[in-house]
Amino acid sequence: MDKSWMSYSRVSNVYRNGVESFLNLAFATSSQENMILCPCKKCVNINWHVREVVQEHLIVFGFVRGYQKWVFHREPSGRFASTSNSTYPQNFQHRSAREDDMEGMLRDAFNMLLMVLIPLK
Repeated sequence: MDKSWMSYSRVSNVYRNGVESFLNLAFATSSQENMILCPCKKCVNINWHVREVVQEHLIVFGFVRGYQKWVFHREPSGRFASTSNSTYPQNFQHRSAREDDMEGMLRDAFNMLLMVLIPLK
């Protein structure tokens, strides 16, 4: 999948069209309760948002650095890619961050790390 658009200016039509393509894929394959993990620099695939918020974040903040393989948004690739209708093996179960509180654990760990790196005055 061509992602060269990710290196364009965030105000360019090329970038905005690429964001639309990304959102179409992400919401078709990995949305839960009409939300996806936001891959912007601010949310870093931790916060769940609706399409309009993710779109705004990607234009305002851009993608988190290094997010070239969209693993949180079920990009078809490697051993999971197939010609069938299923992108993942049939026994694959995607669990919501709300079910196992992974989002909360990551937020707790990330915030704790920030507190160590940036002590409050």
